[in-house]
Amino acid sequence: MDISTAIKKSPMTRFQYLALTACLLVLTIDGFDVFVMGFVLPHLPDGFFGSSAEKGYLLSAGLVGMTVGSLLLSPLGDRFGRRKLVLWCLVVNFIGMAASAMSPNVESLTLARFVTGLGIGGMTASLTVLVQEYSSEKRRNAVMGVYTIGFPLGSLIGGFIGTMLVSAFGGAWQAMFVFGAAITGLAFILALTVIPESIDFLVTANTAEARAEIVRVAAKLRNPAVDPDARPAMADKADSGSIRGLLAKGMYYRTLLTWVAYSCVMSMFYFASFWTPELIRLSSGNADLGTTAGLILSLGGVVGALVFGVWTLKISALKLVWIAMLTTALAIVAFASFFSQPGIAIALTVVIGLFTFISITGLMAVVPPLYPVRTRSTALGWMLGIGRMFSISAPILVGYALMVAAPRTLYFYAAVPMLVGAAVMYALWRHVRGEATSTSATGTATTQPVSRPAHGEDEVVSL
Repeated sequence: MDISTAIKKSPMTRFQYLALTACLLVLTIDGFDVFVMGFVLPHLPDGFFGSSAEKGYLLSAGLVGMTVGSLLLSPLGDRFGRRKLVLWCLVVNFIGMAASAMSPNVESLTLARFVTGLGIGGMTASLTVLVQEYSSEKRRNAVMGVYTIGFPLGSLIGGFIGTMLVSAFGGAWQAMFVFGAAITGLAFILALTVIPESIDFLVTANTAEARAEIVRVAAKLRNPAVDPDARPAMADKADSGSIRGLLAKGMYYRTLLTWVAYSCVMSMFYFASFWTPELIRLSSGNADLGTTAGLILSLGGVVGALVFGVWTLKISALKLVWIAMLTTALAIVAFASFFSQPGIAIALTVVIGLFTFISITGLMAVVPPLYPVRTRSTALGWMLGIGRMFSISAPILVGYALMVAAPRTLYFYAAVPMLVGAAVMYALWRHVRGEATSTSATGTATTQPVSRPAHGEDEVVSL
């Protein structure tokens, strides 16, 4: 049995769980690095900004970096190695966090947040593909649910620790970034020592070094049925790391739908994550209440990622995504309706965080298997990048909108993209739900049409 098939079909081993745990911890640290700015914002001195619009640009700087990283760096994982890209992006991330801590003004802090986002955006797709590759088919959705709690968990832990650090150092907001740089350095060491290289990349590379690495990974699996010299049937790797495969005949429709859906959910998500602490503070005059609302939103995200893994045992992951997006839209409307009642509004943030992160987790889980193996990092990276490209405008627009609109009104508008996203994901679910998979003797999944012809993909999984 070749090593790819063994990982997919055999019970998961200690080595796999250790590697996946390391990926989770790296993503958790990334989650802190992404959302720390939302917790820092209420603690910046009054003279730090010239206007509320500058706050929006500062919050969006990280998203710009993440967009550039997703679009330009993610495809490098398909070309040069997914583990290798993660390591280099962690170095970039560390530089950005250290520069943030030393920033004397809003301009330098904005640039430092861009650099931080660049590293995070570049590594996210490769980390996600690594998690899927080292998960068995039976446990893949459950593993993805646990893995994606990293982002909200990082925000949750970061909010608690960051608030304590700021208090301990007399209100010094730089303490949050110093802490972020330290744990990012630890993440680099963890990734270097524990996370293995992508099996699919090694098989495709087929160099002497890659073959030796396959032998080492096979030994760690401790599965006597694995033949390190066996190879699964692989498609032509000519388009590896290219976007041409994402827009080829039979692929462009699902590609465009996932881009629109992710753009919608991330626009709302970054608005809620970045601005909720500040908007609650502006409405209540209480910075601690705003921080509490942000933490509860992150807590809902942690629960949502776990719930996704459980619910997909009973319901199609794609179906769950559009239902979750629709539920999020309704919860946002309810939140805006009860905005003047802090107790009810804050309770509703749990629901918003829960179903928003079910939507995000679902998209990250179902998109890679829609594409051939050698374009999965590119497919996921471009979805993340396109989504972030459009979501960049959300924090900026809020900064300007606050000059003419009340915080409550902004949440009513935030429900619109989630309604659009729900409609788009419903269309994608209808588009692919007639596809089922069978597994060949080599372990390569191939499409078997149930109600209509397949759409050109050489490898998909049931959704």
